[in-house]
Amino acid sequence: MRFLSLVGAAAATWLAGTNAQDTSDVKSIPLRTHSLVQPYLDSDLQSRWWDFGGDTIIRADKHIRLTSDRPSQSGWIYSRVPLTATNWEIELEFDINGQGNLFGDGFAMWVTTDRAQQGPVFGNKDKFEGLGIFFDTYKNNRPGVVFPYVMAMLGDGHTTYDQGHDGKANELAGCSARGLRNANTPTKARITYFQEKSLTLELMYKKEDEWTPCFEVPGVKLPGVTYLGF
Repeated sequence: MRFLSLVGAAAATWLAGTNAQDTSDVKSIPLRTHSLVQPYLDSDLQSRWWDFGGDTIIRADKHIRLTSDRPSQSGWIYSRVPLTATNWEIELEFDINGQGNLFGDGFAMWVTTDRAQQGPVFGNKDKFEGLGIFFDTYKNNRPGVVFPYVMAMLGDGHTTYDQGHDGKANELAGCSARGLRNANTPTKARITYFQEKSLTLELMYKKEDEWTPCFEVPGVKLPGVTYLGF
């Protein structure tokens, strides 16, 4: 993550069911180990379930700030416990804002086999294995695409992120999300995964309680043991 972004809350849920198309038989079970809820820190100012580093600041009563409104900052927060659920849904509330017209590179949500390795790809290491959802707020070189742009990449542990072209060579799916920065309504993302069946992303930024579909990709398979990070 680079530049100013506030993570308000993240709720992870295990989905007990097998039909990604018909959710009537799907039961949800909250995953406390992979949810971020106030006060965020324990009484000893540590987190039982999460590690954080870089420029990340946690205000126990308010928010998790991955970076401040300053250049060249990078912060991260990663789960300590692996995410072993085969089907899951993660709903994330965040805030991207700052002064002027520049908003840094953006931030990412990670579901990867490695954890807490700071690097050049939205605050995380390059050549990762697993899933990266990139909320890209700065256009480098991608003609014809409106930014902010939200995209998914499946990393194989060997492929380098195409930073010079904003991930064009790596994109699994994505969508433009103009209005995601300095939004007047709560901004949220909801990622739903059914193993080897579908990966879906919905965004809330136009109007409160109104979800906008971003993408749905069939047949996605993630590694069996991963960690959740931002």
